[in-house]
Amino acid sequence: MSITGRASAERSVLAWHVHGSWMESFVAGRHRYLLPVTPERDAFGLGRCGRDWPNTVEVPVDRLADNDVDLVVLQRPEEIELTERWLRRRPGIDVPAVFVEHNAPRPHPCDSVHPLADRHDIRVVHVTDFNRLMWDNGRAPTTVIDHGIADPGQQYRGEIPHAATMINEPLRRGRVVGTDLLATLGETAPVDVWGIGTEALNERRHRHGGVTGMGDVARARLLPAVAQRRVYLHTARWTSLGVSLVEAMFLGMPVVAVASTMTPLAVPAEAGVVSADPDLLAAALAHFLSDRAAAEVAGKVARCYAQSRFGLDRFLADWEDVMAATCR
Repeated sequence: MSITGRASAERSVLAWHVHGSWMESFVAGRHRYLLPVTPERDAFGLGRCGRDWPNTVEVPVDRLADNDVDLVVLQRPEEIELTERWLRRRPGIDVPAVFVEHNAPRPHPCDSVHPLADRHDIRVVHVTDFNRLMWDNGRAPTTVIDHGIADPGQQYRGEIPHAATMINEPLRRGRVVGTDLLATLGETAPVDVWGIGTEALNERRHRHGGVTGMGDVARARLLPAVAQRRVYLHTARWTSLGVSLVEAMFLGMPVVAVASTMTPLAVPAEAGVVSADPDLLAAALAHFLSDRAAAEVAGKVARCYAQSRFGLDRFLADWEDVMAATCR
């Protein structure tokens, strides 16, 4: 990615806490990040939500207008109106702004028009090349900044012959995240599922042999537990490239993944198996569960690739370019 050279000035950046994993990386930059807080701490005023983010400042929404803001980072269309009301400035007109698009297009994969397609004054920053290709971006300028995370270190042990996956709200999101595939693949390999709402998978009416909901676990305990499993399973049909998949690769885990959206371009062949054939995915799970040495070799490839492509320094450098281009 290349827009401009680096900028030297520290900036004051207004952004909402929407996706915790993405925000964790974003606020690791060198700027001052203002996070709106509503009295109810609702979806548009979460603040830090208990996260330890030293460079962030929680700001009550009735005090936002008292702050100097160099850049607004929008992530939902509703935030445009909220910026006008709370900051008393129009994003893209009175204050520089960009819009981070986290999602693959809906409801139609090819014909969905992006909410900012008629704006030429707000750059849309997509998190994958696939998303930028598939959205109808209209006249909005676009950029892609791949995910980037802090390296959690080589943690893979793989002594538990299960598959691991991380999916928030699997029952509500259903086929979009491949919840139905969990039951099918669970007939071949035990699948342990972490994330918000996964306990519901254990209720009698949702229970499938081989699938266990492990609940929402703090990251400090989550990643070591995931790394004990033999292989990482990624079942999403229609989401952006999940940070959880990137995390598993950083851990050094082999990957078995559904070949949809950006995944085929983010997982090298030597790091596991990516396929649209459920039978082939099941065979891959069985292979890694029975051949621990093969799983370790594939996991080393996955980790090396994640380090080279999804590092935090590259992510923050790309954001420096965007900020410099937007705020000049």
